[in-house]
Amino acid sequence: MSIEIIKVIKEAEEKAELIKKEATQQSKQIIADANAAANRILDEAREFAESKSTEILKAAESEGQILYDGIINDASKECENILSNAEGKMDNAASIILERIVKVGVNS
Repeated sequence: MSIEIIKVIKEAEEKAELIKKEATQQSKQIIADANAAANRILDEAREFAESKSTEILKAAESEGQILYDGIINDASKECENILSNAEGKMDNAASIILERIVKVGVNS
């Protein structure tokens, strides 16, 4: 009877060892799968971030171009106004200079 009990114990120990090895293999597989999933998630996050970054940069460039065009347009209008005012004052300045020249010539 004791040999029979030893056999049962030995079989139980062998089964326990087998279960332990299978559990170790399963845990390694679970860790490998989790690492692969984590890497996939990181790659997707990087791609999303790059895409968003490009999208935001394009929107900022577009907005910057609109602001730039507005500033250039306003500056152009201001320059035209200054030039127009200057041209009007040029005629007046020329008349004043002519009057002075004529007065100086008459007084000479």
